[in-house]
Amino acid sequence: MKRFVREHPKGIRTVRIVLASLLALMIVVDVVLVFLDGRGFPTFSRVVDRDQDRFLWFTFLFGGLVAKVFFNRKVKEKDREITGVIAFGSIVLLLYLLGFQLHDQLPELGLAHQSFVLLVGGYAAHRVWPQYEK
Repeated sequence: MKRFVREHPKGIRTVRIVLASLLALMIVVDVVLVFLDGRGFPTFSRVVDRDQDRFLWFTFLFGGLVAKVFFNRKVKEKDREITGVIAFGSIVLLLYLLGFQLHDQLPELGLAHQSFVLLVGGYAAHRVWPQYEK
């Protein structure tokens, strides 16, 4: 990976510019939709604020997928990777069902709780779903 980064600095810079542009566009669209809120347009901020407990599974899944992409653990065992996918997917499904069942009973989740769920998702994907080398 380090060799790729050294050999393609212009490509890396282009990817960073594209990602920063997409993030800026997302923020601008959300701000515009906030101003149009009186007309009934839903905004990303309002949906996330209103349904934080229902998006608990998504936060966990996002943390797991980021960890799988950037911090993948390779093991020398010869095993199928589908067992890790099923284990991680069952945790996501459990959080999905838990979020809908406990919608009114969960306290409002703050940034610290969301960050904790994100990190736990990353750690679970790192430990439960390794890359098996054949």
